[in-house]
Amino acid sequence: MVLIAHRLATVIDADRILVMEGGVGQEYDHPYKLLVNDEENDDEITKDGHFAQMVRATGGETANQLFRIAKDKFDR
Repeated sequence: MVLIAHRLATVIDADRILVMEGGVGQEYDHPYKLLVNDEENDDEITKDGHFAQMVRATGGETANQLFRIAKDKFDR
């Protein structure tokens, strides 16, 4: 299934995310992997890619909630 969305909460628990910019794919992976450098040791956003920047831009608690959802889905 392909889902096109403008709200991060809509796609944060997807199996994979493709981040597009100007019609060009920039990043593609599981949401949690797009947020962290080391998926076994990270409990916060440590990457600085397009997706991580978008999640951070949602602000403190919202960014934390999105991160936790992505991590929970990855851990399953």
